[in-house]
Amino acid sequence: MAEDRAGWSPFLLLICIELTVGAVLPVGYCFGVVNAPADFIKVWATESANSHYSTKLNDGEVTLVWASIVSIFQIGGICGSLCAASINSRMGRRGTLQLSGLIFMISGILHFFCRQANSLELLLLGRLVGGVASALVYATQPMYLVELAPLELSGSVGVFTCIGITGGVVVGQIFSFDFFWGDKSHWHWALSAFMLFVVIGLLPLCLFPESPRYLISKGNQEMTKAALMKLRRSQALADKELAEMEATSKSTKETMTMKEVICDAKLKMPLIIVCSFHFVQQGSGINAIWYYSVGIFTGAGFTTPMALWFNFALGVLNFAAALCGPFLMTHFNRRILMLLSCSLSAVFMVLLSLGLYFSDSVQWMSYICIIFLSMYILTFNLGLGALPHFIGPELLITSPLPAVMAFGSLFNWSTNFIIGMIFPIMNNYIGPFAFLPFAVICIYGFFLTYWYLPETRNRTPEEVAPLLENGFKSKIK
Repeated sequence: MAEDRAGWSPFLLLICIELTVGAVLPVGYCFGVVNAPADFIKVWATESANSHYSTKLNDGEVTLVWASIVSIFQIGGICGSLCAASINSRMGRRGTLQLSGLIFMISGILHFFCRQANSLELLLLGRLVGGVASALVYATQPMYLVELAPLELSGSVGVFTCIGITGGVVVGQIFSFDFFWGDKSHWHWALSAFMLFVVIGLLPLCLFPESPRYLISKGNQEMTKAALMKLRRSQALADKELAEMEATSKSTKETMTMKEVICDAKLKMPLIIVCSFHFVQQGSGINAIWYYSVGIFTGAGFTTPMALWFNFALGVLNFAAALCGPFLMTHFNRRILMLLSCSLSAVFMVLLSLGLYFSDSVQWMSYICIIFLSMYILTFNLGLGALPHFIGPELLITSPLPAVMAFGSLFNWSTNFIIGMIFPIMNNYIGPFAFLPFAVICIYGFFLTYWYLPETRNRTPEEVAPLLENGFKSKIK
């Protein structure tokens, strides 16, 4: 039945690569670039405050300023998530991504000129605006790719979000090394260099088609057919998909708002799954590791230079594991991948806590901790890394999808922000056992998947959505 399957085409692969480079890589870049030049930025922030306000910051105030620089990116993400659904409904998937690119460029300009203007406020504003753009990407890019791809490739294209984020973290780490732009004189270059990827990746976006599912939801049959022909290069395949979309669109209403989604009982379980998956992804501890991995390594007895290189090696491992995503999603069911990812991530979080606890008394335990961290990253990428980004388009038809994706993005950014704020406090009070709550969250993800997630691989949203209409009484099939 090869003639019934569209499969990969050079055009679809080009779209995936360009959007990954131009939209998603800058998100990961903003996560990965700030750690290495932190000391230089703190010194500059102190001098800027003294120059503008004649105030000399003490150590506690410098720490607070740095925490604000890091966390305001997540606050921007929360703000962007709240407006993502309405922007998607009005501008479409492609238009929303173009808007995110414009906002990213504004963010990059603010990052670049903050040092020349000696303005801490410009740096904070640049991070805030970058967070807004990132939230639009989170809510739109996976949905856009899944809606462009044929059914059998929905999982394969969905993992490009994870690939872009992990790749962006690695690129950000490279650009922020002191032998590149992460020194005293050029750190603002490092912070703004993601603009290069935005330009390279998003300039061709105007040549790509709008999402066929979005177009048919707006009643644009001719444009839908033209988009499908451009993507499938087959009249028969385009006509078949168009007929299926038309049949679905007749039985659904216009794009739903976030309030309508909350009030619709039939959407309770899909909304819980999407939001919970984003919550578990961030609550599993992945960003606590990236934010504080250097401190974890130095606390385990390694020198700072060694800790920086170990941190970079973990980033490369994370990216390499994410590259395996298309193969995993094509050949294995979603349920088994998510169950394995949640359970094994919980196990390695517990082992990491125990390893760090005993590292003070057992010298070689520091190297075992590196193994536990590496295994955690590998198991995280089995399912938790990629599935939350594209499970929504596999569970839901078009009308509620933008609002549900926006809710998922909101939970992602909110959990990210909360973890970033409370983990240092937890670490101060309970030390290595601060990782145990992350294991509990992973266990929650395991049971939610086991009880309520239907298998979505090679199934249309029209087939899956009715399975979840009964809320907590839904039966897995």
